[in-house]
Amino acid sequence: MVAQADRAGTTEGTGSYTARGPSGVAMGLALSVRDTPQSVSVMTQQRMEDENLTSISEVLARVPGISTSALGTERSNANARGYPITNYQLDGVSTHTEFLGLDALPTQSIADMALYDRIEVLRGASGLTTGAGDPSGIVNMVRKKPTAQFQGSAEASVGSWGNRRGVLDLSSPLNASGSVRGRLVAVHQEGDSHIDFYSKKKDVLYGVIEADLTSTLKLTAGLDHQRGRSRGSMAYLGFPLFSSDGRQTDFPVSFNPASRDNRFNTDSTSAFVTLEQALANRWQLKLSANYLRSNQREDAVYLAVNNSLFDRETGDGLSLNAERRDYRLRNKSVDINLRGPFNLGGREHEAVLGFDYTDFQSLTDGSFDITGLRNKPVNIYQWDSSGSPVFGDRFVVFDSTRRQTSLYGAGRFALADDLKLIVGGKLFNYDSDYRTDTTDGYHQTSPSSERRVFTPYAGLVYTLNPQHTLYASFATIYSPQTSRDRNGSFLDPQEGNTYEAGIKSEFLEGSLATSAAVYLIRQDNLAESDPGQFIPGTTTTASRAIKGAKTRGLDLEVNGAINRQWSIAASYNFSASEDATGQRINTTFPRQMARLWTTYRMPGEWRRLTVGGGVNWSSGIEYSGEAWQVGKQVSARQASYAVAGLMARYDVSDQLSLTLNVNNLFDRKYIAAMSGWWYSGMYGAPRNVQVSARYRF
Repeated sequence: MVAQADRAGTTEGTGSYTARGPSGVAMGLALSVRDTPQSVSVMTQQRMEDENLTSISEVLARVPGISTSALGTERSNANARGYPITNYQLDGVSTHTEFLGLDALPTQSIADMALYDRIEVLRGASGLTTGAGDPSGIVNMVRKKPTAQFQGSAEASVGSWGNRRGVLDLSSPLNASGSVRGRLVAVHQEGDSHIDFYSKKKDVLYGVIEADLTSTLKLTAGLDHQRGRSRGSMAYLGFPLFSSDGRQTDFPVSFNPASRDNRFNTDSTSAFVTLEQALANRWQLKLSANYLRSNQREDAVYLAVNNSLFDRETGDGLSLNAERRDYRLRNKSVDINLRGPFNLGGREHEAVLGFDYTDFQSLTDGSFDITGLRNKPVNIYQWDSSGSPVFGDRFVVFDSTRRQTSLYGAGRFALADDLKLIVGGKLFNYDSDYRTDTTDGYHQTSPSSERRVFTPYAGLVYTLNPQHTLYASFATIYSPQTSRDRNGSFLDPQEGNTYEAGIKSEFLEGSLATSAAVYLIRQDNLAESDPGQFIPGTTTTASRAIKGAKTRGLDLEVNGAINRQWSIAASYNFSASEDATGQRINTTFPRQMARLWTTYRMPGEWRRLTVGGGVNWSSGIEYSGEAWQVGKQVSARQASYAVAGLMARYDVSDQLSLTLNVNNLFDRKYIAAMSGWWYSGMYGAPRNVQVSARYRF
């Protein structure tokens, strides 16, 4: 049977903070974390349960070396090694960030963690298994699959600001032989927020079936659907970072620069199918296909720095934007690969050959308010957050398409018993187009095409002894960009190289893993904001390219169990990015991050009680530039800060557990994100509490 052929990496039910099974996140080969010549972290099911992490943004904010930035209430992005992460996978198949709520176009259709067994994150460049090589990393979201035996769980939680969440997860064989298995996950969540007037509600339904069609052929097919509704939502912006005198502002954490009547509605569907054929001599042929669709409507009225910043004394100077956007997103991805071992020179080696195809389209219709709200002057101190717009006919259409076809291959060659060489590459074609049409006669098309681009990869792994492994790797950067300049043209592709070396170790019979790595990134055409310049036909800040960017850094990580009662996850990451003149770039990302999370199961009569806690520390971030509205240099800074959390879980019985989570224990006020996009910032959430009950059956 092949029913459990891909279960080796499953973390559900292990109770562990480490993943011991293989992962193909780096290059399509079934390598363990230790055998992968790059930095890899895995967020396991147990870790997500202990910290009550329910969204992809929450998970990535806990992963070593990853920083996240909120863009309003419906959007966020993730960054690694000083650069945005643009490569995401679902079960190893590339997808687009727009479908994760991790880009300028929002959705949460596949971002609820109830659907996923684990999140695998590779830091550094690897263009073998993703759309293209970029220097930040890859995030692979591995879906839950049906189990060979019946299992189920029900969870209910309540928390601060009236948040309520319920999850039902059932898995079972569907016939007597167990050759057909199914799993169903349902989620309902609703509640308010620390942000004034903001509330949200979502429903998620996920179903997946596995069938052993023969003793060597397995079919997996699944579908998920989400319906989301938000009120009082913030569009792309947070609070104004500056007043007209150029000084940094200080608002209440609850401040909402948007109308209480704002709406953001989404209906999203994701479908996938996988066929796995076991061949002779341990070879495997695998076909995977994903289809994603999302329809969204955003009605937004918000304070905007259209022509000036606000006067600190009077509160005057801002005006309202009032717009509707209808998004229609489609994504099709196909990957087929052949993988297995072979003998050469008296040694066993491994190889993978594959083809992948992605086709993404986003169509956006925009219209404006016709009642006079748009461009209406307002006083930031006196505005009552009201505004019920009436939208006119469609004014603008943005049509974006991206297609890529790729051939890739990699081999893991045993040069000696303890020395492995990994080499590979991807050959791809890329086409994109961005079209803007307005009813007042503006038309622009921005096509881009790349042909026969090759991105090589090489890595060397040396096993010192059963505990320690040394490695070094080289990867190329070639990433077509979606960022556009002030003329509406796409920036040239990012190009460069990454170099990494490190050591990975295992202790206590593999239950505790450590790693240390140093790296260097060199690249050209890095996109950065072009303050005061906008993409034609939009209110989006334009970008410009940086030449000669260089990043150097250090990753340290400890993960696993010290003993049967004590688990720990700790990390430190340093990343410094400069341009060709030595000037620091990407200053809105922290240069240093340190994270600690630990749990301890009490002994003896208190063995039903588990206590835990942690702290996330980030170095300072800042934004500086010229505010074109007032013709002044402006600068905002958030000093280094630490946010602590606690948890306690009590096992009432073998089936029922009660968990308490406290986040931002000391109620620290801090700016979690800042942007040159209309000079806005977002505060981190204040202290909040969740109580959950989980029953397993």
